[in-house]
Amino acid sequence: MGSEIDSLLHNSDPDRYLCALFAQPDQRAGLLALYGLDHELARVALSPSESLIGEMKLTWWRDAVADLGASPPKVRRHEVTEGLARLGGRIEPADLMPLIEARFDDISARPFADLEDVLAYVDATAGVLVRLSLRLVDATDSVSPELALAAGRAWGLTGLLRAFPQRARIGRAPVGADELARQDATPAMLAQGLGAEKVAAARQPVIATARAACETVRAAGALPAQAVPAIGYCRLAATYLDRLPDGPYQIAADLNPLGRRLRLTWLALTGR
Repeated sequence: MGSEIDSLLHNSDPDRYLCALFAQPDQRAGLLALYGLDHELARVALSPSESLIGEMKLTWWRDAVADLGASPPKVRRHEVTEGLARLGGRIEPADLMPLIEARFDDISARPFADLEDVLAYVDATAGVLVRLSLRLVDATDSVSPELALAAGRAWGLTGLLRAFPQRARIGRAPVGADELARQDATPAMLAQGLGAEKVAAARQPVIATARAACETVRAAGALPAQAVPAIGYCRLAATYLDRLPDGPYQIAADLNPLGRRLRLTWLALTGR
């Protein structure tokens, strides 16, 4: 992968990026290509631009990924597509489509209906990344489906909760409309940052589900060495949850860069 994608991931997705550095060189390139795609999709979906522009950009990515499966493959000029083209069939274009399709819901600003709706989104984004990453490092057989599912949900739900203020502004905060209704609140209140106490109560089922997923990951014990580059970062979700602010519209605290490096290095050495 080129230095531009490395730099972007180092700054925007440091946990995944640092874990990927522990992979073998050929595997590392695949992980960075995969995370680069996720970065580009998220950047489009969370952009404040008009929805039509966002849809056009996501459609470009959908077509660009589909082109990789053509015969012969058509590789558009972009570091991410060029990196994905070098995966040698380990990941097919169809495997990547859930990542793209899920982001169209972000563009549409459709509020989540309930907790199951939130989980379906997380499984199609963070969950897909976990499964594909395990495949890229040949660790699929060393991680149970239950652990892979929990890892994706722990990381995905925590990430949505940490990004609550930003996602509230685009109408896609990780809280079910049904829970908001129980608290006498509405999705429309989120974009204006209203009803903090009611919204905080409504997001509790999401937080509880994230904590349960983190506990499943913790209870699994040491991660297999070959799986660490692909899912080791998911072990940090519990720490991020502990730093989640009480107010849903407050900015979540980040990890100290040195502490992050030390934690992930220890994880790579011990699996814990």
